[in-house]
Amino acid sequence: MEPPSVRGTEDALRARTRWSGGTTTTTTTTTTRATGGQFAATPGGSVRKSLDALDDGMDASAALAVVTLVDTDETAAKTSASSASFTLGAARDTAISGTFLDDFVEECDVNDAECRARQRTTREVLWESWSSVNRGVSKRTRGLVLFGLIMAGFGANITLIKVAQQEMSTDLFAALRFVVGSLVFAPFLKNAIKDDRIIRGGFELGLWVSLGYYLQNLGVESTDAARASFISSFTIIAVPIIAGLAGRTVQPKVWSATAIAVAGLALMENVIGVPGFTDAVSVSTTEITEALTSPGMDDTLRGDLFTLGSALVFGIHIFRTDCIFNGVTLRHKESMGLVCLQMLTVVTVFMALLVRDYIQCDCDVSAILGVQSWTEVPWFEVFFVGAVTTAGCVYLETVALTLLASQEATLMYSTEPVWGAIFAYLLLGETLSTSATAGAALILLSTVVGSMGDADEPRSIEDGAPPPTPPPPASSETGGAAPR
Repeated sequence: MEPPSVRGTEDALRARTRWSGGTTTTTTTTTTRATGGQFAATPGGSVRKSLDALDDGMDASAALAVVTLVDTDETAAKTSASSASFTLGAARDTAISGTFLDDFVEECDVNDAECRARQRTTREVLWESWSSVNRGVSKRTRGLVLFGLIMAGFGANITLIKVAQQEMSTDLFAALRFVVGSLVFAPFLKNAIKDDRIIRGGFELGLWVSLGYYLQNLGVESTDAARASFISSFTIIAVPIIAGLAGRTVQPKVWSATAIAVAGLALMENVIGVPGFTDAVSVSTTEITEALTSPGMDDTLRGDLFTLGSALVFGIHIFRTDCIFNGVTLRHKESMGLVCLQMLTVVTVFMALLVRDYIQCDCDVSAILGVQSWTEVPWFEVFFVGAVTTAGCVYLETVALTLLASQEATLMYSTEPVWGAIFAYLLLGETLSTSATAGAALILLSTVVGSMGDADEPRSIEDGAPPPTPPPPASSETGGAAPR
């Protein structure tokens, strides 16, 4: 599962210029934040909806035609149309420079007029292409479809990791997966390494992500993929609790969500009994400690606890993202470069784990890697998970978050563990017991309760949402993202 560049706890106010009747008016709109995501900031973070300006382009074009028709003087009409066209073009240029579409525009020096002219031409082409592709399809429909695909991809990850564990070392799979992911984002690395704060932040956040994935891998080795998918959603309520421990305000609904989630986990572990579902099984603190350390204890309990630990670590990762990048403005390219830095850190950590295992084990390297030769590596799974369900979904998430309202995005994020359970059934034949299903439903409910609120109400990290993306000077709709 997974998400990072952020502002603080206040939502950005952005000015959107609209062309209406030949005059330019400015409206201020509050950007809200969605909760969730497989990567801890973009995904789950509030995204500056610069693409709204692109959708407004059709209205602006119609207004331009009205300006031309209403003016009875031919010369004045041409002047008005020319002025309006220039203003509209400038608005499009600014809007695109603040979105993922700018990733496809070449970088230019400030004083290179020829290059900047090419930039504007490219952005005009991108605007026309965007308008053409989306004509006749509502923004909400696009967002729902795209989010559905993204959540299916994120949801499949834990199951695919468990499948890979049957064929090779988990640490090797993680290292190769993020090598592929980092290569996808490598073109953005040059935009990130120019800023020391991004480099330092990327390294620290990458360490948190590495620990989260290490614990998740240990958990998936011992528990079912379906159970792990639901337990991993604890990250959503972990973030505001961690913020509360750091001195920030925690809203009452967060404690309600936590109580529901804990009850769900207790049902899943048969700690509490419900008539008609299951009898309670007493689990002491000593048994939990032994489950984590003794190979002879309940593997499922040990796996669930490791998975819960990974969810808490991912929550720390999101909180630290907020602390490090509070008030920092990053362009979309810099945000994606930050993702790359974190992935490279993950690769380094898991490669170091493999080296450690080799040094400590008096055995052949194939015993450490879990394969006799590189030809035995399931390369299709490595590239699919690395490029598609990790890097591809993270990038598309920055697009999807511009298309849906905060609350709709939050609800879409809550479907991720459901997809995880579906893929666990289809690929591994796993099913949840009656009590585990009831527990999973409560955990799912807790994620919804923890992120409830008015769609237009400013949200903060204490509300149960990952930190928002900062408003860029004239650029990005999202901050960065990091693997969770």
